[in-house]
Amino acid sequence: MRESWGGLEKYLARHSFTVFLDFDGTLTQAHDRPELAELSEEMRGRLSRLATRVPVTIVSGRDRMDVASLVGLPELTYAGCHGFDVEESTLPSMPKFKGAAMPVDVATLGVSVQEAVGAVPGVVVKVKRWAVAIHYRTVRAEDVEGLEEAVMGLVAAAPKFRASQGKKVIEIIPDIDWHKGRAVMWLAEILTQRDGPATPIYVGDDVTDEEAFNSLAGKGITVLVAKQSRPTAADYRVDDPNEVGWFLDKLFALAPVT
Repeated sequence: MRESWGGLEKYLARHSFTVFLDFDGTLTQAHDRPELAELSEEMRGRLSRLATRVPVTIVSGRDRMDVASLVGLPELTYAGCHGFDVEESTLPSMPKFKGAAMPVDVATLGVSVQEAVGAVPGVVVKVKRWAVAIHYRTVRAEDVEGLEEAVMGLVAAAPKFRASQGKKVIEIIPDIDWHKGRAVMWLAEILTQRDGPATPIYVGDDVTDEEAFNSLAGKGITVLVAKQSRPTAADYRVDDPNEVGWFLDKLFALAPVT
């Protein structure tokens, strides 16, 4: 991105924008144990400063209250569970999906998942409000195939759910046409209605962030966080959270003072 920053800088200097950010692997380094992830004070300060000038939304696979607690900035908007759990205190209600799985269904499925794979060495099962996440970053390579087969068997037997693959994680989520991309487009439209037209900027590192990259194609600016180049729908790439910090500093400098 640094090589192409000049052209992007000229564009952003002439246009209003809003910022959407993934959390794990984007604002923080990816961690083998998600519960140990921490946001640096430097990054927290960047987010706080930027939010004084433009709307900033965190879009995470974590539960909304979990990621909101980790970030610790009430002035930001938070969307958890890949966009299924959106803060609604200042927003209209999310679209309703008839017949979709509800949190009580997720909790019941979570018990089954824990019973089926919870004893696999290295696996971490997280039962969230709208999803069940099976993290296997520290599972032995020879155990991964059996783990995946067990999880997919549970999904096949649960018609209200589908599986979504991320980086060393399988997410079991409601089987409806809703994902990070749909959620970001919906939130961006709400912000446009409230504040006027603005270019949405989305930054993320995971496979699930490709949904947002695809949804924003031709409508926004998308940035992949990855050390190495890989096939992606994103417009730009930065190496790691340190470069995300550099990008946020640049955005702050360009954002209008209010």
